[in-house]
Amino acid sequence: MEYTVNMGCWSSVFAVPSAVVDEYIKLASGNAVKVLLYMLRHNGQKISDETISQSLNLGKDDVCDAIRFWQEVKLLENAPSVNSAPAVPVNSTVKETTPAPQKTQASLNAEAANETQSYIQQSSGNFHITPSELTARMEKSKDIKMMFDIAQQTLGTTLNHSLCKSLLWQNDYLGLSIDVILMLLSYCVSIGKTSSAYIETVAIDWSQREINSLEKAQNEIQRMTDSRSFASKVSASFGLKRSPTPNQQKFIEEWFSAGVDPDLIACACERTVDLNKTLTMNYVNAIIVNWRNEGITTRAQAETTFRNAGTKQSYKKQYQPKSDASYNISEFDKFAINYSENMKGTD
Repeated sequence: MEYTVNMGCWSSVFAVPSAVVDEYIKLASGNAVKVLLYMLRHNGQKISDETISQSLNLGKDDVCDAIRFWQEVKLLENAPSVNSAPAVPVNSTVKETTPAPQKTQASLNAEAANETQSYIQQSSGNFHITPSELTARMEKSKDIKMMFDIAQQTLGTTLNHSLCKSLLWQNDYLGLSIDVILMLLSYCVSIGKTSSAYIETVAIDWSQREINSLEKAQNEIQRMTDSRSFASKVSASFGLKRSPTPNQQKFIEEWFSAGVDPDLIACACERTVDLNKTLTMNYVNAIIVNWRNEGITTRAQAETTFRNAGTKQSYKKQYQPKSDASYNISEFDKFAINYSENMKGTD
């Protein structure tokens, strides 16, 4: 079989810098390549990240991350603003102003430290490192290279520049050891949350709470695992088919912190339904608080209390508001029996 090149599509072409393939093809993510090709196709035009996002069906954050990558390797730059500086008339009168007092070097250093700490604690967005610098770090440090290799194996995919930068930021600026970072990454993979934003959120929390050793990390992962399991059981008791609302999540966290047995919560849900009440966490919480005040902390204790109370109906009377009825059904039964016996005596 013979093949020929379809020359129709070659009537319109655009150039791609050789450096894209020679130096950065291994480091650039798929989204970064898409964004660059789109921008090269529209060379000479000013394109916003919103336009790229809509044209490529990518999230705006993904587009910004891709553009940042190519900016760091000097292939892209911001378009110059037409009115970047206001024009000053030649004969305009300049008012004299009193110069601001000079700041000491100590105060300048303190301000710089505060600014640095503020963005470092928020995300790795302002941590700039070029692909070449990243490669140099891996060549210089076997530990850094090992972290990237194991992270790639853990994720089961090639690391993009954004995630490499994030992992390095966690080590350099948050002070987390490589072992702790890899353990955190493994946990995130296990729960299916592998975005850089989520990983950094947990990393920042660990850094602030000084979870900086393997033992502390293992204990925290166990706590987080237990918390997720607890939340899943509680959600099932309430029949939730979605993630809890912030208010519901607050109740779940309070119950978990207080050590409430999830089976006791399920029991409280069942009693709420038995009482024909709307199943809400606020109402269930009121039952749990009453039970804990009475020393009831398990389902077995709650059910024993029900049996001691007599019947489920007796339990309902104990927790329901009293009826406005003026008669007593038991007294009515006694009256009916006595009346029947008296009538027999008159026969």
